[in-house]
Amino acid sequence: MHFIQGTDYECWVVIENGPLAITITDANGESCVKAPKDYTSNDYKEAEKNSRAISLLQSGISESETNRIAGCKTAKQILDSLALAHEGTVQVKKQRIDLLMQQYESFRMHEDEPIKSMSSRFSNITNELSNLGRQFETEDIVRKILRSLTKKWR
Repeated sequence: MHFIQGTDYECWVVIENGPLAITITDANGESCVKAPKDYTSNDYKEAEKNSRAISLLQSGISESETNRIAGCKTAKQILDSLALAHEGTVQVKKQRIDLLMQQYESFRMHEDEPIKSMSSRFSNITNELSNLGRQFETEDIVRKILRSLTKKWR
């Protein structure tokens, strides 16, 4: 997301919202899709945004993901396809959050576990929850880590 926004923010807008329709107002004052033969140079620049957005998305995915997006015609379709594949449906997302919250709540440092390893395990849980939209206050995380330490560390 940040790579695309930093490269071309308008491409990110096209990815989130879909391609812009190049329109013209007809004699009746109604808006209709403009034929490519009638495009101006600015129209072509707008039309290129979807292609540039697709290119940016394709450059960031693995070869194994290429088949998943092969039938997509717009950058928005690619994003939706990848989101569904990796995040799942709303129901799957909620179940994943429930599972991770259970791991968060029952988190404990293992005996003889290095602090770095424990911190890494805990960060993986909180980062996954954050990616799914479940945020924690810093003080809550610190308190949770302190409660999770073994007697040796207390």
